[in-house]
Parts: sequence; C-alpha cells; structure tokens
Amino acid sequence: MLKVKPQEDYPPEPGCYLIGNSYSPSAVVLLLTTPYGKLPADVDSLPIEAERLVRTAIDVGAALAGTLQTENIGIEKIIANIASNPNIRYIVLCGKEGEGHYPGGTFKALIEKGINEKRTIIGAPSATPYLFNIPIEAIDIFRKQVTLINMIGEENPEVVAKAVWSCYQEEPTEFRGYSIYDPGAYSEEVRSFKLGMKVAHPEMVEEWELDEIIKNIEKKKILEKTGDKSMEGLRTDERSKINAFISKRLLRIAEELRDIAELLSQPALLPEEKERTVTPAIEKISPIAPKIEVEEDEASIYFTNQLRGYNAAFAAFHALKNDMCAAGLNFPLAVNKAIKNLEKLKKDLEISSIPAEKKKEIDLRIDDFLKQTEELPTEPGPCQKTIGNCKIGTGCFAYGSLDIIKLITEPSR
Repeated sequence: MLKVKPQEDYPPEPGCYLIGNSYSPSAVVLLLTTPYGKLPADVDSLPIEAERLVRTAIDVGAALAGTLQTENIGIEKIIANIASNPNIRYIVLCGKEGEGHYPGGTFKALIEKGINEKRTIIGAPSATPYLFNIPIEAIDIFRKQVTLINMIGEENPEVVAKAVWSCYQEEPTEFRGYSIYDPGAYSEEVRSFKLGMKVAHPEMVEEWELDEIIKNIEKKKILEKTGDKSMEGLRTDERSKINAFISKRLLRIAEELRDIAELLSQPALLPEEKERTVTPAIEKISPIAPKIEVEEDEASIYFTNQLRGYNAAFAAFHALKNDMCAAGLNFPLAVNKAIKNLEKLKKDLEISSIPAEKKKEIDLRIDDFLKQTEELPTEPGPCQKTIGNCKIGTGCFAYGSLDIIKLITEPSR
C-alpha cells in the first residue's frame, strides 16, 4: 500500500483544526454554527461539544480534524490542506448545517459537481460559493482524491469515531451505506498548495462582477508566470469593453421600455365608452415622437425606477438601524452591497444618453443615497440569529430589504 510523506510546510494553510496521523486516509470536517464573522482562533476556543468531537476524531486516527464555517475561503483552505496530503482519501463531513451560508451543502456540491468557468461551485445552496483564491489544479486534485462521507446533522463523537475507524481498514467495511477501506495514497507526487488571496472578501462580490474578477485573476496568473509588464496596459481596454457592454444593455432596456411606454400612452376607455364606436379625425392623431427622443426618455425611466427601489430599501435600512440587526452580520453586508450597486449605477448614468438636466437630477439623488450610508453600519458583527437573539426563522430582514430592489430593477424575463 502506497503512503507518502507530506512536505515540510504541511498543512500549508492555517485554520481551526488539529493535526493527527499524516498517513491516515481520513479527515473530519465539522460544520460550525457559532457566530459567523467570529471565527475561533483555535480548537481550544470552540464550544465544548465541538472541541470534544474534533479531539475524538484525532484520537481515533484522523489526519486532520477541524471546522468549516464559510462557503468560500473556508472551503478553499480545506482544499489546500487536503490536496497537499495524498494520503487523505476520505472526508467525514458532520455537524449541524449553518442556515443562510450552507457551507455543508456547498461543500457537498463542490465534490459532486465541481465549479464552472466563473469559479462558482455548481449547484451550491449558498449565496457566494466562489473559489477565487485556490489554484484550479488543486480543486481538480482534491475532487479526484477524496470520497465524501456525508454525515451532515450528525454531532455524536462516537459515530464520527466509527466513521474514521472504518476509513483505515484494509478490507472494505460497511458504514452507513458506504463501503470503506484504505486504498493508499492518491499519488506518489506530493505538492503544497496555498491560497493566493486575490479576493479577500468573496462574500461581498456581486454576480455582475464575476466576469471582470475572473479576467483579473487570469491576467495576474500570466503576469506571475511571465513577468510581462506590458499586460498591465490591458486594463484600459478592458474598461472600454465593460462600458460598451453596459451601453448595449441600457439600449436593450430602453427598447423594451419604449414598447411599454407606447402601450401606456394609449388612453384607457371607460366601459360605457367601449360600447360606442367613434372614428377619430385623422388630424387629431398626435405625431409619433422621433425614436432617439423616446430612447432618452425611457433611459430616464430606467434610472428613475432604480431609485424607486432604493427609496424602499433605505426606508428599511433606517428602520433596521435601530434594530438588533445594526450590530449583526447581514445588515452591514446589505449596506455594503447597496453602496457598491449605487456606485455602479452612478457609472452607468455617466455613459447614458439621457438629457443632461435629467442626468444631473438623478445623479444628485444617487449622491443623496450614498450620503445616507454614512449613517449606517458597514462593519459586520456576529449574526444575531446564530447567537440566539434573532427569532425570525430562516429569513433575514436585512437581505429582504435588498430583495425589494431586485424586484423592481431586475424583473424576470
């Protein structure tokens, strides 16, 4: 049976875990439901039940045992550490799933389905399942190297210990529907993978930013390999392409709004008027406005409707400012998302073709919203639901306020 020695820096990424027998075929990942944003410094800082489970896994023979709390960087660290040890062939995933971020379901989706071209975990239930900082090669090796033993919901240390024990048996052993044994190291080649930290806060990334982020990651990889400084000059061209894309999108929106405006401009008839047939005189028909004027007017409608959405969202923000959410996690994240979206709206406005006077009016309203954010919290704290203060259930008032904007500005088509 092949076994290999990990490199000297193994495990390469720090985290809340314990190191056991590096030649063991199993690692244990415990889903952590303590407050998000308050990562424990080490295993000693864990709740007593979680610490006991992690230590039991190591005592029974796991190579690594630690916690998972985030659906992006947390998973990336696990990938780096496990792909750096070919002896690890099984991951025992246990503990209670975290509501909202769903790191367990996201981890399971990664192993089963992988990632797409935008470094997004396919089929993940979480909001920001982005793996920007780990090499693609490490993800590929990780998925081929390990088999997932899915025990989400299980918190009994004795059951987890039985799973770990089953993994290092020489003959196939049945455990909860899995046939488990130690097949030896995945490969004789031993690598050490580390995070590049190209995106330090993936939880703040919007979907419309993904294309540009991926381009920047790929460009940085080329610069790191070749040292070619001439690549840096592509940034201006990329910005031009992005602006052209936005212009085309606004044009399509304007065309759709023009059709709606033409329908709405036709006077509605009362029921009794519909029964009478009246042939209007030709000379009374209003002339059709030139297309360019309609487009400008409809572009104004688009931006006005955007701001209508922010009126509703900011009303919710100011209410939440005096709520427990002000010291929580999702409210500051929602405020930061609103700031980012308003800044994007401001840039879109600059390249729009609407009249200068209307553009100035809309720009002032955007500035007013941005000014209001100065009075709102932007530094995330612990999730009030996770620490037991918020009893709303599975929903979240803070993210609900941003959903108002999506309903108005991002209609389904």
